[in-house]
Amino acid sequence: MATSIGWLAVKGKGGDDVLAELDLVRNEQTTSHPRRGFSLALPNGWYAVVTRFAAPLIAEEAMRRLSRGCVVVTCEYDDQVMVSSATCYVNGLRNWRAEHDGQQDDMRNLFTSGSLPAAFDALHARMESMQDAADAEGDDVDHYYSLPIELAQSVTTFHADLPASAFGAALCEGWTPAEVVAPTPADPELPRKVRKAVAKATRPWWKLW
Repeated sequence: MATSIGWLAVKGKGGDDVLAELDLVRNEQTTSHPRRGFSLALPNGWYAVVTRFAAPLIAEEAMRRLSRGCVVVTCEYDDQVMVSSATCYVNGLRNWRAEHDGQQDDMRNLFTSGSLPAAFDALHARMESMQDAADAEGDDVDHYYSLPIELAQSVTTFHADLPASAFGAALCEGWTPAEVVAPTPADPELPRKVRKAVAKATRPWWKLW
């Protein structure tokens, strides 16, 4: 089964603040495994939000804003095109990035920039050794694809393939874009009392005022 996913993890802001800044609201859904449309509070202080590969939610401009006053790590990967990346933002600035594009002629394609995490050298050496072995055997395997994914995990401990219990958490909580659950304004031609009744009936569960 093909995997195509994107996620962000924040340290230094609470889950409520993260969702609010991303214009997301909690819904009543839960799941034991992270997947698109769910978030997870990790016991180590990171708060992960799972979306899709190349989602606007984790675009650079949005992540720069979100990272003001905190640290944000993003990870995206799609094994149909064999593209993977991990990026870290600190206080509004991009701190480091690692990206692999398996669509290029060189299977060892890897772009990096910034102050990479301590785990990078060991991960790179391991991927290089595994790729050497695969190439020697004539196996068409792209080991470098995993490097950005494991690099993001080395910083946050989060991996979207693992259940919530693997992080010592109970369940992942569902989220929905706020604009999706925003009520439709009542017809201004209606009497004031009727408009108030309509507004009350269509008020989202998460909006208490």
